[in-house]
Amino acid sequence: MILFIFRSLAWLSTIGLGIFFILNPSSSNAVLVEIQKAEDELVNLQSQMESDKNKTENEELELSKQSTAFRERSDLAKAEKLEIDEELEGISAKSEELDKQVAEKKEELESLKQELDKAGIPLGEIELQGKPLFEREISLKESIKNLESDLAVQKEKADAIASELAVLETKRKISEENFNSEKERLTAEVKKPYHLHFADKKEVVVRNKVPSGKGVFIDAGYRDGFRDGMEFLGEKLNDRSALPFRAELGLVQDSYSYLKFVSVEGSGFSPDSLRENERILLTRSGKLSLLEKDKELADSNSTTVPEN
Repeated sequence: MILFIFRSLAWLSTIGLGIFFILNPSSSNAVLVEIQKAEDELVNLQSQMESDKNKTENEELELSKQSTAFRERSDLAKAEKLEIDEELEGISAKSEELDKQVAEKKEELESLKQELDKAGIPLGEIELQGKPLFEREISLKESIKNLESDLAVQKEKADAIASELAVLETKRKISEENFNSEKERLTAEVKKPYHLHFADKKEVVVRNKVPSGKGVFIDAGYRDGFRDGMEFLGEKLNDRSALPFRAELGLVQDSYSYLKFVSVEGSGFSPDSLRENERILLTRSGKLSLLEKDKELADSNSTTVPEN
């Protein structure tokens, strides 16, 4: 638009000059010089206008870029402001909740102070009542200390006695070993009978049980030192908790014998508890009839009143 205005002015100036030349021919040379100057100025103006146009377009482009960047920064700032507003709302809510909790804790603390004030009144009385207990505690601690001291002394005495007992036990074992050794030496010189002697032991196995349940057949006989009429005290080897029983030999053969159970009142033994192939230990004992006679004789002597 500005360029159009300048061009219009140039044409109007040219037309005006033409009219002037026609009207004033004498001054044509001067006018030509002025025209040339006007044309030069026009070219300069056109060049300046083109330069200004390019500069204006560059400034507009730069301004557009700056405007876009500003708009982007503005949008980013708005988004950040929105996030900050949301955080502030959350912080405000939390702050209100914390204020509420602080108020509650203050009320609770005040209540505790009041309770402590109330408790402080009987506390002095409790301390006054507990004073004898504290004194008793001190006395008991002192007694315990004395008892611990006495205990240490007694322990030392016990240790000394234990040492002496250990020495005596060692001496007893040595004496017992010497006694057993001498006993074995002396008994080795004594001729024992071929049959089982009193207190001799023999391990046997139950082969059969008689239908009546009054006895069993065992796998030992005459060659093992058994004789008719011998009595034994029997024990079950597979069950040491079982009560012992008494039995008498009968029908003694070379390799087996009949073992008849001898009933003893109150023994609690049940012959049915023995099973075939069960191992039992027999210890020769005295005749039960002789033992009963000795007992009757002792009872009669204890009840006899001596004459004065």
